Amino acid sequence: MTTWKFYDDNALRLFNDYQSLNFKDIFSDVESYFLASRGDALDVGAGSGRDSAALFKMGYNVTAVEPSDNMRNLAAENHKHCDITWVNDSLPELRKITQSLKTFDLIIVSAVWMHLNENQQERSLFTLFNLLSANGVMIITLRLGPAEPDRQISVIYTEDLIALSKKLGLTVEYISPVNTDSFNRPSVTWQKVVLSKKTTS
Repeated sequence: MTTWKFYDDNALRLFNDYQSLNFKDIFSDVESYFLASRGDALDVGAGSGRDSAALFKMGYNVTAVEPSDNMRNLAAENHKHCDITWVNDSLPELRKITQSLKTFDLIIVSAVWMHLNENQQERSLFTLFNLLSANGVMIITLRLGPAEPDRQISVIYTEDLIALSKKLGLTVEYISPVNTDSFNRPSVTWQKVVLSKKTTS
């Protein structure tokens, strides 16, 4: 991924935009998956740190991955009261996280998937599969809308993620309804997919 220049160049504006949204409002429909565990959490593409801070306050040990230096520095400063481990890393490999040999009980990948091409999506999901603990859950939020080449945003489809997940042996726990955009962009909608390694009987 080489998409973070846009985030570096617009860090303060984007930071304020992301912080204006409420974690509980965004993730209310998947709240039960947060309540099921209080272990190690990985926030991939942590942005402003809004979600990482919320997870920390819920009792998680949080590792936040953000490749944009300016965004990561703003987030770390703004949430310095939270004991969050900030890491400069990125999909599809997440080399630093992978090299730690750690697994996570909760993985959040919010507003990241649209920055990955088809090949990167498959590699990324394989990486995340290996980082997910046996009883862990992964929540991926998908931006459904037009491509924005200047931001390296591609058109993505929920069906493609579902197919990749099943190919890897992940269980689809939940697919949310399609939700409107929090910034009222008429051409953009969002959908969440919750995945686990649990086998269905």
